[in-house]
Amino acid sequence: MHSSNDSACVSMKCASCRALLFKSEPGAIAGVIEIKCRRCGTFNCLRPASPNPTANRAAA
Repeated sequence: MHSSNDSACVSMKCASCRALLFKSEPGAIAGVIEIKCRRCGTFNCLRPASPNPTANRAAA
């Protein structure tokens, strides 16, 4: 994911060693993501900052 608008990307880093795990667009995480750091081996559990209100409307 390398483009001219990298400034719109959010960098997700390991909670233990601060290594870059991945980059994503804001709001791209819709559920829980568990990812293992390739540097230190820590499992990082990532959740969206707030629930997605449009997902609730679509289910109703």
